[in-house]
Order: sequence, then structure tokens, then C-alpha cells
Amino acid sequence: MLVLLLFKQSTKQFNELKKTDPTYIVHSGQTYFATVVDMGASDPKSANYYGSDHCKVTFKDKLKPQEGGEYIQTWFVFKGDVEEYRLVP
Repeated sequence: MLVLLLFKQSTKQFNELKKTDPTYIVHSGQTYFATVVDMGASDPKSANYYGSDHCKVTFKDKLKPQEGGEYIQTWFVFKGDVEEYRLVP
């Protein structure tokens, strides 16, 4: 079974994105190291409120959008699509 995950530059739903909106598609089994995972605030008036269903992730390495353009380090992702593993020293 092939599972896809989408990193994007906004909290819009996939079907609301324009074809030119930067996205990065992740295939099942791929792993990415994050330096910051911002789960967002629960208050809609907060600057880091991401619609309550997205988080903002800054990765160790920048990722090149499938649409081309500059590499991007910080992306939004749907919370339900994320598996978080923590490295313990």
C-alpha cells in the first residue's frame, strides 16, 4: 500500500491549493528530521493558530517543492498524517 503525505505552504485543504502552490509529496517509509514542530495554538486569534488540524514543521534540511523553485525549510502538514518519533540520547 502506498501512503502519501503532503507538505504545503498553507493550511488550505489539498483540493483548495492552486497548481502553482509549493508542495512536497512524501511516500510511505520516508523519514525526515525536524528541528521544530509547532503544533499550533488552540485560540483562533493567536498568530500560531493553524486551523487546529495542521502543524508547522521546520526540517533539518530544506526540501525542494515538486513545482520547482527555491528549497523550503518550514512546511505545514495535516496533523492526522504525521507520525512523530523522538530520539532519546
